[in-house]
Amino acid sequence: MGFSGRVIMWQGRVSMGVLVAMAFCVEAGCQSSPPAAVRHTVPSSVVVPQTVERLAVLYQAPADRDQRDAYHRLEGAAFQLKELRPHIRIFDRANLRQILSEQQFQLSGPVTEDTAVRAGRMLGVGTVLLFEIQGPSTRDRLFARHSTDIPPLSVSSKIIQVENGELVFHNVVTAAVDDSDAAGGVFGSEFAAAPLIRSALTRGVDQTIADLRRAFR
Repeated sequence: MGFSGRVIMWQGRVSMGVLVAMAFCVEAGCQSSPPAAVRHTVPSSVVVPQTVERLAVLYQAPADRDQRDAYHRLEGAAFQLKELRPHIRIFDRANLRQILSEQQFQLSGPVTEDTAVRAGRMLGVGTVLLFEIQGPSTRDRLFARHSTDIPPLSVSSKIIQVENGELVFHNVVTAAVDDSDAAGGVFGSEFAAAPLIRSALTRGVDQTIADLRRAFR
């Protein structure tokens, strides 16, 4: 009986300690651990030339729904650049599809700098904004047990002058997959990794949009 009483008192002390720690955390404004790092390659000093006036937005048509939604976000952000430079005319992929199909030019496969320039010439635009998202493959997801097993997700953005093929803006954003919220730090299946990859994609797109708007300031 005495032994049980000591155990109950010990548990009571632990509970009180937890409550005190929680109260201190609220008082001090404790925060959860920061998200995984997002890195970019474009210097903040880079500014897109004012000569960019007619801009076509191009990207590969993805099969993955998350990437498709991400491309739509990037496309919408490109249109919002008019807030910074009202004189810019933006031609999005939806409006370009019919024009390009009439000229038997397909954008279903990977869009390289060369194909982007060719498409720009067909469309009569002076500049092309090319987006490319590269995420973990199905194999990467299937065999991943920890975040270190999955390569970082990348979002590339390039602005290319059609006339001479000059690259006036190039940014590669990489976002690591963070498993700090996964149970025990182990994925266990492809489906367990999916929301973490989706989160990395969101962070990568957010940074890409911020860098793009900064370059058009």
